[in-house]
Amino acid sequence: MVKCAVARWLTTSQLQRLCFRGVSADAARKSLRRLAENGHLVMHREHSMAEAIHGLGPKGKVALAAKGFTAEASRETPRQLEHLIGINDIRIAAETSRHRVLYCFASWELQALGWAHPVIPDLVAGMQCPERKVFFFEYDRSTEGLATLAKKFRLYEYGIPGFSLAALVVVADSAGRLGTLARKIPELAGDRPMVGCVLSELTESSTDGHIFTDLRSGTGRLGLIELAE
Repeated sequence: MVKCAVARWLTTSQLQRLCFRGVSADAARKSLRRLAENGHLVMHREHSMAEAIHGLGPKGKVALAAKGFTAEASRETPRQLEHLIGINDIRIAAETSRHRVLYCFASWELQALGWAHPVIPDLVAGMQCPERKVFFFEYDRSTEGLATLAKKFRLYEYGIPGFSLAALVVVADSAGRLGTLARKIPELAGDRPMVGCVLSELTESSTDGHIFTDLRSGTGRLGLIELAE
């Protein structure tokens, strides 16, 4: 319930990776269905072939409030649902890594916390590996033009006050898109670390996998911590 409150909506497979890793997918679905039937979660499916997504239900809100956790029950699904699901895939990849996660905030949480910088990352994660490192993540679904992305990346080059950024991580929806970004990003000024990976590989291996490419030099198939160093 806490995970759904923080992430807004999580798919069945995402909740299985977070909370039901020791059981079958069918057992996870049955557990989530029971939580939805008793009002602790709400469940939504876009169509019969789509995977179900889950949010905090009205009884879940009450149960969390009793333990001192304030949250709003989920209502309408967001218009950019695929983007939200992708951001939460990135969150789960960070939270299930072998490194200790100090904090992890998605864009909607940053805004609620009063983020006042001109660029809002899709996700900010602080990780202990073994020194404290801060990573900004951007999820690219190929819906924005390269000029728009370049403008956003240039804002990162100026730095974000209060953050010593280890790397900006661009998570692309396909290998082809990542290859295009790798060709274009070296044209940007500056030397701030910028690395990239494909979402499907990140989901499979978490942030521990040797799936990352240095988008400035073209060096690829390395670990995130190696590239940040």
